[in-house]
Amino acid sequence: MEQTSALVRDLTDSEQNEAVLTGTGDHGPAVAAEAAAVARSRERLAAVTGPVHVTVVWAMYGETGRIVPRSEHPHGEDFVRAKVRQLDWLTEGLPGVTWSIVACDDGCPDEPSSAEVMAGIIAAEGYPSTGHRGVRVIELADRLGTPISPEFAKLTSTDQSRKGGSILAALADAVAAGPAHRHVVVYTDADLSANLAQLGSLIAPIAGGAVATLGQRYGLEGAVLVKPDGPSVEPRSTGDKPDKLIVLFRHYVRALLIPSLAHVLDTQAGFKAFDADALRPVLSEMTSFNETFDVELLIHLAQRYGASSLAVEPIVFTEDFAATNFPSVDPGARHLAMVKQVVDLYDRFVAPVEPVTGEAAELLTLVRDLDLDGYVRLIETLRAEDAGDPTLFDRRWPVAHLRSAV
Repeated sequence: MEQTSALVRDLTDSEQNEAVLTGTGDHGPAVAAEAAAVARSRERLAAVTGPVHVTVVWAMYGETGRIVPRSEHPHGEDFVRAKVRQLDWLTEGLPGVTWSIVACDDGCPDEPSSAEVMAGIIAAEGYPSTGHRGVRVIELADRLGTPISPEFAKLTSTDQSRKGGSILAALADAVAAGPAHRHVVVYTDADLSANLAQLGSLIAPIAGGAVATLGQRYGLEGAVLVKPDGPSVEPRSTGDKPDKLIVLFRHYVRALLIPSLAHVLDTQAGFKAFDADALRPVLSEMTSFNETFDVELLIHLAQRYGASSLAVEPIVFTEDFAATNFPSVDPGARHLAMVKQVVDLYDRFVAPVEPVTGEAAELLTLVRDLDLDGYVRLIETLRAEDAGDPTLFDRRWPVAHLRSAV
């Protein structure tokens, strides 16, 4: 964070910051974009009145390479120590702000496991287990069968969780151990894709009355997506993605079937903050532990508190495909599965209270009948038609046209 601190001191010119974040000029190196984002974050956090405690949680599976320094592994990020430094930088000199960390091992098969390696780091650094700067690691295996929610209580193996189970266990642990004053619970990814020093920009809307703030990697003015060739902003962030049509079609389906989330362009970003009191009753409603865990959580929040209670904030996010099992950029079974999961969430949580009609109902029928071959043809057709179309997340295709492509 020392380099970032120096850049924050240098980036005092508002026009330069605007150019970095919006792409209206030469946005410079990725670290400059991040420096501007964390500077704004700290300023917003300093303006929050009253004490606030922030608990950051993440899930771990097969993270024994990234958790250690680069000197010990080619993909090493030393992410526990790095996250501690980021939180220390953000809160230094703000006596009303405290923080803690809870990581949850999702059944890591490595020997030693991610939990064991992290426990060793905690011991080596002398981090306390509770209170300000408390750092703890728990294991999903130890939480199986607990009544966090009725469906969670049915879990008998960590194999039944696809990250969502561990996030839910960590969130429940954090909420239960929170202070009496304002408590914000954040979940993020284990890696360093999103600098935690940006959290002030997520906490501020909650202090202003939102129940959740959702970091957006793309789609919003001010969001910066850092790729191997450098930082990019819209329209390049989404427009240049090789899986652009996969992303836009999935959002189109989600926006029509779950209209309360239409303003959330990036539902899967691992950088979300919640008011702990608002989150507590929603955890007991959770049933999903797969890739759409995030979407179900947001549906419950929107239904309980209203869509306007979900704030969105642009973030700087670094795409990191090292040591990951992210799906291919070509349309395939996992991409189709994510679309089908949206339909499943609609059936279980939206249809009983707000069934779709008209064009949305026609889209629902099309997606229900969509098989893998048809999905691949659909995406390839949309790609072929895409040249010169400047619209991104506002794009809406006539269902009759989609049906002809299938």
